[in-house]
Amino acid sequence: METKKVIERNAEGEVVLTAYGEFLSYFHAHIQLFGGIVSQKKISPKEQEALKGKIRSYIVGNIQKTDHFFDQLPQFAQFLGMSTQDLSAYMNRNFLGTLNKVKTKLIEQESSAEQNPKKKKFGRITDEIIEGLGFMLPKGHRFEQEEGFLYLVDLATGKKTEALGIAEVAREGAKAAVAEAKPVAAPVRRGPETPILKEILSKYGDVFVGTPIVLKKEELEEEDIPMPANSNEILSDVDDLNFEGGFAFEEDSPAPMEEPVIIAFSRYMEQVNKVRTYQKAGQLEEYKRWVSTLPVEENALVQLQSFLSKESKGEVVDWTGVLSQLSGRIGLSDVRLRKVLELGRDFFRIRSQLESSWNRARTASPVVSELVKRAWPHILKVMDEYPDMGQLKSKMDQLLSRIPDISQRKIVSDLFFSPVFSLRKN
Repeated sequence: METKKVIERNAEGEVVLTAYGEFLSYFHAHIQLFGGIVSQKKISPKEQEALKGKIRSYIVGNIQKTDHFFDQLPQFAQFLGMSTQDLSAYMNRNFLGTLNKVKTKLIEQESSAEQNPKKKKFGRITDEIIEGLGFMLPKGHRFEQEEGFLYLVDLATGKKTEALGIAEVAREGAKAAVAEAKPVAAPVRRGPETPILKEILSKYGDVFVGTPIVLKKEELEEEDIPMPANSNEILSDVDDLNFEGGFAFEEDSPAPMEEPVIIAFSRYMEQVNKVRTYQKAGQLEEYKRWVSTLPVEENALVQLQSFLSKESKGEVVDWTGVLSQLSGRIGLSDVRLRKVLELGRDFFRIRSQLESSWNRARTASPVVSELVKRAWPHILKVMDEYPDMGQLKSKMDQLLSRIPDISQRKIVSDLFFSPVFSLRKN
């Protein structure tokens, strides 16, 4: 059976991965990272395994080269139930470190396999006998024993050959079979190109067995999300790859997934209006006391608004310095602060668009102005569904259905909802 090499030696004599080995390392790195995310989901183990299998099947059917992994990121994000932006940020933090560890372990494992080849396994005892003999007995012969000697008997002629001549008889039979055969050249038709992972699976099937590549706890980077070890692994010797298994990273207990920052948009708007009230009245001390009473992430969101306003005007903001100082004051980690900043930046853009639409509506006809005033609190509540755009659209449709006049319904949609969906796409 022809095999694909995973490692080779370069001109300097160093052991490196082949192009095929590089592809495998990308595959295993993605499986490990995606598996880590799935393992932290609050779903049953059965559902987790089903989701992991779904992702693996999609990779097998759609990925033919390393670039395809990045092209398919939106689809992977959909499988994992997260935004493409969040998944991209996660991969940017973890992918290269994980990939390098996989490459190192893969080279170590393949080098060890070359030095200590495994004993070949046979599915049937006849296969093992044929492998050991090095030839097959010709058709129409059988063994017979006579006076303590073993003979090979030609059933057609009755000719007996001693055991020492068996190999020669087999060779002659093989030559005769070749001479009698009249091969007919068949036209070669090329079908559609088969994805490389499907080709591997169809060619080698269930013969793959493996030993796990296990990264020790001390080898993991701080932001890596480990997966618990399990008995069905996907990496083994050069050709022994079982794509239906898992990928193990040792860890005492799985690290929890970083929870998203959850602040309702309507709550954010209340805080923005309160800040404006303090600013208008010049009540700086009252403002400071009020901010100090807020939950820590809401506190951070309020304090970041002035910097987001500067950024929106084209001013340069030293976010590293801003976040470092804010972290020291309120005790929130840099990772969480950056998540607050990400949400705050989205909220700032949505608020700017909604307020612009509000101002346009106020200068429109009295009917439109009155309609928007009545709808405004409900619009803010609909925005509480952000960033779940599917749920947001569902709530939006419910709100619009309560406006009997079709033309007025379209005005509200065009003023407030269409621009928000446009912002999300951009």
